Amino acid sequence: MTENPSSPTADPTRVRSRIRFARSVLIGFVIAMFATVVIGTATADAVSAEAPASTGTISTEADRAIADLVGPSPADAIAHLPRGFAATMGYRPILEDGRPVNPRGGCSSPVPLPDRFEPLCRTHDFGYDLLRFDTRTGHAPGQWGRRSLDTWLIDSMHASCTNPVCSIAASMADAGLTANSWRQRWDTPVPESGGDLVATATLRTFDALARR
Repeated sequence: MTENPSSPTADPTRVRSRIRFARSVLIGFVIAMFATVVIGTATADAVSAEAPASTGTISTEADRAIADLVGPSPADAIAHLPRGFAATMGYRPILEDGRPVNPRGGCSSPVPLPDRFEPLCRTHDFGYDLLRFDTRTGHAPGQWGRRSLDTWLIDSMHASCTNPVCSIAASMADAGLTANSWRQRWDTPVPESGGDLVATATLRTFDALARR
């Protein structure tokens, strides 16, 4: 029997949780639409024009592991784990549903995302840590690495969805992730304060508007 959220026998906690999730998705969607209208098409055009290719030259062990991670045999990324990764990054990846993950990772988003995205985010986190490892050990990872990881995550999110709300959440994640990678010029992800985030976003947006 299907549970009626309005029924007195429905679990109030579950109903409230569903309402909060739906409200968060709606608010996030409205914010995204507002940002699109305010900024206009200039930034979107800049993101598209500046986005690097999602494939590139494999020149380091981390590059090799990233190519494995987004390819048809993701488990090979563990076999090709760069020497010193665990000591430098503080953990070893584990396999989850056949994919290497950062066991301490997860989705970071200003709005709640479906639980089904969590394993995908943990794999994406491991991929970002491969980029960070390269930087910490004196290598400059190619922009294609971050781009390929972002593309894989969003494609995987959409593929996991079975309802419109999930698909909207995946599209919102796509917008936020792409904008953030563009803001950081597809370089290695680094921790930032709120002020740093606002400052770099503002500079990048005005730069895009100035070059129209």
